[in-house]
Amino acid sequence: MLAKPELKAEAIRLRLEERLSLSEIETAIGAARSSLSVWLKPYPLTDEEKRTRNKLANRYATPKKSHGEESKHNRAVIWQNLKPYHKGKIAEAAVLFRLALHGFNIYSAFFDGDKTDWMVQVPESGKILKIQVRCVNATNQHGLPNVLLTCTEGHGKRRRYQPGEFDFIVGYYLFNDTAYIFSFDEVAHLKTYVTIAEASAERWDKLRS
Repeated sequence: MLAKPELKAEAIRLRLEERLSLSEIETAIGAARSSLSVWLKPYPLTDEEKRTRNKLANRYATPKKSHGEESKHNRAVIWQNLKPYHKGKIAEAAVLFRLALHGFNIYSAFFDGDKTDWMVQVPESGKILKIQVRCVNATNQHGLPNVLLTCTEGHGKRRRYQPGEFDFIVGYYLFNDTAYIFSFDEVAHLKTYVTIAEASAERWDKLRS
């Protein structure tokens, strides 16, 4: 989970570069709507952009999507009250548990500041894989949460992960205690985030393919 200055910088970037609405940015980065309203006030959408979105909203209502069954872990905490550091550690621990459960050999990143959370060796082939771990939040009742594909670079700046920085990115969703696995190739065409999908839930077999 991003720190507040990083969330603000990413929210402003999404507004200026991708012209996303407040709701779309809320879904993408998981920031509170009240904070987003303040951050984005100096960068409003144009009247034409607002009219276009209103027409689309009146044309159809997006059906509510299932987030799965709430896990006992989610019931035990107030997710919004956890600090970003703790959210990140929860996600890393959940993924570490699963990697060990599936028989992978696991190593910490070799260098401080490395973009890789876990180095994994596939026992059958000896292949080494870089695993990036992200936690995901549900911030929109009608949509599904997303896994951010951007990382920090410098003070308050973010950029898209580059080829070679991870082989797989894993989004852990505490609400349903599920890990969603995406290869770099699967998300290479996306700019900012990938939406979780049942087809990617607990797909640890991808690491062996």
